[in-house]
Amino acid sequence: MHGQFRKRYTQTTQEQKMYAVKEVLQRGRGRKEVAEELNVSVNSITTWIRKFKEAGENGLTSYSQDEIIRLKEIEKKYNEQLEMELLKKQPIYIHFKKLPYPKKIKKL
Repeated sequence: MHGQFRKRYTQTTQEQKMYAVKEVLQRGRGRKEVAEELNVSVNSITTWIRKFKEAGENGLTSYSQDEIIRLKEIEKKYNEQLEMELLKKQPIYIHFKKLPYPKKIKKL
């Protein structure tokens, strides 16, 4: 029964990670105290603080900065393609008879 005494940790959000980092760095609370409050390991708190110091708030995301940039580019291309598809579906009516023709300019 080795696993019965093992502590189970929960999945944390970026907001929870940021809260933990601020509690330790700004308010001076102990890592162990914050870890117990959030039901995470002290090692996790230490890792989040290190990542925050290296990359700021973006360091606490589960995606790397390169992955975020790549996903934003994909999203932009998708939205452009979607917009083009919507434009193609819009009916365009051109009535040539109703278009005004330019008047001829008389030479003096």
